[in-house]
Amino acid sequence: MAIPVSELHPALPGPLTARSLYKVGTLRYTAFGLLLVFFWVLWGDFIYMLLDTSLVTIFPKKLNEMGAGDFTVQMLHQTLARTVAFGLAPIISFRSDRYRSPRGRRIPFILWTTPLVGLFLVLIGCTDNLTAAVTRGADAITVLGYSISTQTIGIALLGVLLFCFDFANMFVGTVYYYMFNDVVPQQFLSRFLSCYRMVSSLAGMLYSAYIFPHALTHFRLIFVLAGVGYTVGLVTMCLFVKEGSYGPPPQNLDRRTGFISSAKTFAKECFTHKFYWYFFLASTFRCLALSITPAFVLLRDLNSLGMGLAELGSVFAWTQFVSLLLQYPSGWLADRLNPIRVHTATSFISLLSPLAACVWLFRDFGTAGNLHYYYWISLLFLPIGALCTAAELPMYMRLLPRERYGQFCSANAMLRSFAMVVGSVLLGVLMKVLADGVHMGPWRYRYVALWALAFQIPSSLFLWLLYREWKARGGEKGYTPPGVT
Repeated sequence: MAIPVSELHPALPGPLTARSLYKVGTLRYTAFGLLLVFFWVLWGDFIYMLLDTSLVTIFPKKLNEMGAGDFTVQMLHQTLARTVAFGLAPIISFRSDRYRSPRGRRIPFILWTTPLVGLFLVLIGCTDNLTAAVTRGADAITVLGYSISTQTIGIALLGVLLFCFDFANMFVGTVYYYMFNDVVPQQFLSRFLSCYRMVSSLAGMLYSAYIFPHALTHFRLIFVLAGVGYTVGLVTMCLFVKEGSYGPPPQNLDRRTGFISSAKTFAKECFTHKFYWYFFLASTFRCLALSITPAFVLLRDLNSLGMGLAELGSVFAWTQFVSLLLQYPSGWLADRLNPIRVHTATSFISLLSPLAACVWLFRDFGTAGNLHYYYWISLLFLPIGALCTAAELPMYMRLLPRERYGQFCSANAMLRSFAMVVGSVLLGVLMKVLADGVHMGPWRYRYVALWALAFQIPSSLFLWLLYREWKARGGEKGYTPPGVT
């Protein structure tokens, strides 16, 4: 953990040299203290990825089992979360950049909302029990003269709990990644982010191998344990990781306070330069391609390609294992070649992955053949995907203003969330049309590959424009972010 300079080596004669310290802001670390910070922040990441990010992949299948249609699954699994993020993430991020407390500007947001996230995970796990309590075992109940089936009540109840979960989790999920810039020395960021991705891969691998195959048969047990483990794990991290002190927060442009003044400052600083628009649009189209399709990708694999949870769990476990091996070399290579160049180049190469998945639009290889093809395309494009992902966060940190990092990340998240709300609705409508209008059946889920390809193309083009702007503003040796005035 971070400790005062005077306590680093109290028995060491003479003044400490700069080589004796690792610095970030007002924090000073010994080598052992830096290792402790790495351990606790990575521990928090392991808990977050295992018990939060991974678990949400269960929701589409659970909703499908409860009788929810494609449109309802997409609304509750994607649109709801993106709507919450659109309204809440910018407020949290803007406030976090300017928040000052004895515990810092990031950790308080995580510490006080973590128990709520854990509570809603437990309640989500008990959805069936809560539904039975509301209906008292009846097939339907009457409300204001309308008969509502138990199935509808269960889906509605899960939707309410998902909204509460998304709302509470927004405070943790928004701020957690900003903390890296505040507690990890800059010279170690690339290596730390490589370790962070390795921990995330390990969490995903364990989840895929030991939790995902039992997602429906042990739904309640998984989520109850997840809620307890999540709360204990992240609260422990918050108690052992310390932030430094910060200077006075940036003032609003009109030097006033309040929501209107803050909103004007946020809008002018983030949305009045084409450089940042290229950045936002590249990220937004990438999310439209990759982040709203997982629910239908899972349904494609299960219902159209004929795979089972055990087979998919095996694929996910192997890909996570290979990804784990690739993380540190990918981080080293991205740092060596410059993450901005690497992310731009690999974005274009990654277009081949959804193109390969489009083969399923024209050809079915049978259950065993589909599984083998799934293995091949997953493993073949994994190194490119690992390199692209390894370069993404370091690219953000190099391009965006450090003192307002959370603010610009939230502006990016806000635009992505708005696009994702619209996109998830359109994708849900598309699937409904293919099902009810074209009567395509489970084959319709194969079109998610075409959807991904359609949005990855403009993402790569905006990345290329961003790269050209970066070069024009000094490039690797002389770049400074466009000023905020």
